[in-house]
Amino acid sequence: MTRKTLVALTAAMTLALPAANAFAGINDMDVVVDGRTGTETRSIAVSMADLNLASTHGVRVADSRITKAAKKVCGWMNGSILPATPDYRACFGEALDGARTDLNTLIQAQRQG
Repeated sequence: MTRKTLVALTAAMTLALPAANAFAGINDMDVVVDGRTGTETRSIAVSMADLNLASTHGVRVADSRITKAAKKVCGWMNGSILPATPDYRACFGEALDGARTDLNTLIQAQRQG
């Protein structure tokens, strides 16, 4: 194996490990919020394990968590006076839609179980 190949392999492994570790703690009560801006995709696992999703209050808290995570993965900066860009709005909308779909699945499972 050449030195160039070894360096490339090490770099690939280094990049892959954080992503694998980030999702190591995901369980059945997590909602993954994915945000894509340009060519970059960021993901956050949001735990719902402590919530009663059969209650209105639990669903509101869950939606609040998802909204905060969507802002974070799409690059929102608190206190910014800059208006939201079309790219940010698209990222935020898609992140919310995907996460709310997953949340609705969890809600149905808790209400039936």
